Amino acid sequence: MPESLTATVGWSEHPQAQLAGKEAVGRALRHLAPNAPSLAIVFASSWYHQPSLLQGIREALGPVPTVGESTAGEIVAEGPVSRSCAVLLLAAEAPICSIGMAEGADVKPREAGQRAAFMAARDFPTSPRTGLVIFGDGLLTNSAEVVRGIQESLGTSALIVGGMAGDDLRFHRTYQYWNDRALSHAVVGVLFGGAVKIGVGLEHGFAPISKPRRITRAHANVLYELDRHPAASVYEEYLGTDVVQRMRREELTPRGIAYPLGVQPEGSNRWLLRNVVALGDDGSLSCSGDILEGSWLQLMLGNKELALEAAVRAAQSAVRSLGRVACVVVFDAASRRRLLGSTYAAKEIAAIREVIGASIPLAGCYTYGEQAPFEETDLERTALHTGAILVVALGT
Repeated sequence: MPESLTATVGWSEHPQAQLAGKEAVGRALRHLAPNAPSLAIVFASSWYHQPSLLQGIREALGPVPTVGESTAGEIVAEGPVSRSCAVLLLAAEAPICSIGMAEGADVKPREAGQRAAFMAARDFPTSPRTGLVIFGDGLLTNSAEVVRGIQESLGTSALIVGGMAGDDLRFHRTYQYWNDRALSHAVVGVLFGGAVKIGVGLEHGFAPISKPRRITRAHANVLYELDRHPAASVYEEYLGTDVVQRMRREELTPRGIAYPLGVQPEGSNRWLLRNVVALGDDGSLSCSGDILEGSWLQLMLGNKELALEAAVRAAQSAVRSLGRVACVVVFDAASRRRLLGSTYAAKEIAAIREVIGASIPLAGCYTYGEQAPFEETDLERTALHTGAILVVALGT
């Protein structure tokens, strides 16, 4: 990536969607001049009228390739914000990326992943490919199939990272941005290449507190049995039946956020976090991501200090391999924001900025899932994480 590559961020809290889009782009362009933008990444509240928001962005920006998603809260250098629009602009003299899109991820997720990745690769065929940053529908439970489709187009050694769109904890409809269109049930991706490098750091800061149990029955995102017993027994044992009854009546409860499930695939010493979003009368647990039958599971516990330490480690990992950082994108779990509260959520972003440097442009969002390799050195095992913070650095 040439030194002439620049990145800037603009954001707006204007209550009118079209004006918010215009204002965010205008503020970013002021710091980008005289360079012309090559790519726009947009993070915006689902409370906005989405077509009007993208219309305002297009009017201010022109036909610049645009990707992004609706959120469960936006992240800018000043810290967490809500009901706002943040726009990250990248500019370079040489081609650095191409974008791809496919709809129908709710019906044919694998095919959608294939088509989105193929479109991005088709428009960027000659340069070395660095990795694909994706924006998906956070309400779908088939993201593993989407990733398999992407790998079929790009290869299993391709780096795939990104965040799953949110809708301000309404859990009704999320949006993925493709140029001037707001889509749902879609996969949108930006394929970086050329001299661009991508640094990735992912951490969660939760630790196991229960004995390991084998997942003996599960399907998709529903966990039915642990060691041949109803899955909810893991919560009844540690929290009591009264708390479990309250969890049945609520979605994404504070207890469920503070005590997520940790799934440990065979042969690994790391945990995939899963928040419980619903408890069934049969003792089943509907989770925020897919559950692999045969894996080990433990109840996890986190706190604010551990979460802050995890954010620092993620930022350090993201910038470690880069000589020069052009910008940083943060995909932070919506459940972490609820765990941290407003004060510690602001401290988390401040801690990341202390690691990457105060002058580095930063933008991001709170997500319904974070997509990243399960192991730093094993790109083939890309997985959906929940309750984690994913820091993505672009640089050389």
